[in-house]
Amino acid sequence: MLDLYNQQYDRETLKKHIYTVNLIDLLKTQKIDAQFAVRYLLQPKYQLKPEEMLITPKIILYYQPHISESSLEIEMNLYDSDDDSVDNFENILLEKV
Repeated sequence: MLDLYNQQYDRETLKKHIYTVNLIDLLKTQKIDAQFAVRYLLQPKYQLKPEEMLITPKIILYYQPHISESSLEIEMNLYDSDDDSVDNFENILLEKV
């Protein structure tokens, strides 16, 4: 399990554990880029808890002040759902068993 509050993780590590971390905690504690925010935090397939479904671009900009509104908008326009995808939740669970 990742210790989001005491350690910074690279993009690949966060991506690998996207189904096992709380996206709100990730948003509050890790420095991410606009592309990661769009591909993972704003996508319903990764939002497993009700509070994660409340993540909006405005909330991302609040917790990640280094991300500009324009860069987030550009990434939202460029996003293709097949880009940088991860295994589905069932595959992740099977790996853990």
